Amino acid sequence: MQEIVQMFSGYIADYGYVALFSLFFLGIIGFPLPEETLLVFSGFLVSTGQLSYIPTFLVCFFGSISAMTCAYWIGRTFGYAFIERYGKRFGLGYTLYKRTEDWFNRVGKWALPLGYFIPGVRQFTAYFAGITKLPFPSFMLYSYVGGLFWSILFVTLGKILGERWEQLFDVISRNLAIFFILLFGVILAFSYYQRRKWLAKPKQEGSR
Repeated sequence: MQEIVQMFSGYIADYGYVALFSLFFLGIIGFPLPEETLLVFSGFLVSTGQLSYIPTFLVCFFGSISAMTCAYWIGRTFGYAFIERYGKRFGLGYTLYKRTEDWFNRVGKWALPLGYFIPGVRQFTAYFAGITKLPFPSFMLYSYVGGLFWSILFVTLGKILGERWEQLFDVISRNLAIFFILLFGVILAFSYYQRRKWLAKPKQEGSR
């Protein structure tokens, strides 16, 4: 954690909001950057007065959704073959890419907001949304709302924690991950129930 702070604190201090936008754009587009840690660290900088709250979360939010939108159109324009070909260059990231593919195929558009809270997954959900040709308005709704909530939550967390952010962030982020995994399970079970109910309806109507 300390190494991450040392690596990016000077960059953020020198270039401010431009640095934040660039980091979140690159992180979401696929570069291996610790976005949650950067969000909370940005909130800490807000608590010290080095950054302002509203511009900070807005810049993080717009950097993230700009990258998500770019990834969506890459997937939609070039398709699965392009992503498959260049995804292999991600190394370990390619394994996460394939897992995300399977997850997105099962969960669909709900993977977009939930994926923000799963490191390694959020970098790929937008690509698959484009590949599967999810309608762009639906993509914007699920992706942008998820990104807004994600940005506000972690920047606010860093602002509230202040100097204690490093000590408490790991514990909080683990509990949040568990919470969203459970939430995903509930959504998946509900979707399965709704689908079974929808499939059973024509049979019931036909038996009358």
